[in-house]
Amino acid sequence: MHRYALPVGMLILACAPGAWASDAAMTAAPAAASTAPVGEWTWHLDPYDSNLGLNMPLSAKHIPTIQSDDYGVIFRNLMEDSLVPHYMQLQADVYPVPVLATYLKSHSPHTYKKGDLSNTGVNLVESSSTSYQDPWTVSAFFGNIADLQLPGQTQGSNDVGYSGWLVSAGAQHLKDNVLIQDKWYKLEWQIRGELNGRRERLEWNFRIGSKFNANPYITDVTYIGIERQNLDFNRPFLGWLNNSHVDLELSFSHAGGRVVREQLIVGKKYPFPERGYAITLDTGVVWDSPYEYSGPLRDSDKGDFTLVFQPSIEF
Repeated sequence: MHRYALPVGMLILACAPGAWASDAAMTAAPAAASTAPVGEWTWHLDPYDSNLGLNMPLSAKHIPTIQSDDYGVIFRNLMEDSLVPHYMQLQADVYPVPVLATYLKSHSPHTYKKGDLSNTGVNLVESSSTSYQDPWTVSAFFGNIADLQLPGQTQGSNDVGYSGWLVSAGAQHLKDNVLIQDKWYKLEWQIRGELNGRRERLEWNFRIGSKFNANPYITDVTYIGIERQNLDFNRPFLGWLNNSHVDLELSFSHAGGRVVREQLIVGKKYPFPERGYAITLDTGVVWDSPYEYSGPLRDSDKGDFTLVFQPSIEF
């Protein structure tokens, strides 16, 4: 994730950001009286999820820095007072691979079918995008935001952590790479972040929330998810624990509490330190219950399994 700092007043004021200093686990350096709270642009480019965001304080308090290599300290400081919003993040996400897969299925079915694996029922284009149910999302986060910094490293090598409430919305839904009109919104509590070290990156996202759909044929759900991934160029090429990715999410219907969707993704990262990148391969399965949809959108009375296959490159 790339970040650019800019000062924020009522909206965004054109004045220089204050300096940071810290010798405790979590500090925010006092700024000059004329210096506005500092906001940050964040952006991330990825074939599966690209986004642009703006972090802003909701008061005169600057975004603090957590300086620690103890993940327990990081989580504890992020969760402290996270139920009461102190900062806000506005973000827009677009999911390029799912968008491309949906376009190919509707506008170039011949190309889409080239992804079929003989008579297995598996389509690699669908497998690359089945874990995404939206082509794009806009969101507003309210809670704690902190810059994360490992001891002894410069400010430029750290990233951001979040803990609090996320409200997100969209106007379309993806089902088997078919675009369905659906104005939906989510309310979610989450703790997530990304921490970069010396040739190492750790990302996490723990979340619980509910999704509400305007389309009456798409089931409203409550979900819980856990995701963690790590890339370490200092570890052996075939090391499993340090260069891995796991993402588990379960969704339950509001009516009856049935499990309507299960998603399990397990990934492996193969680092090439001398070249500065890693080849990643995520595989797994998504199970969709027949109760996830109703009416004309329900095309089966049985659950459906879809293979997840998502190769990528990380720099």
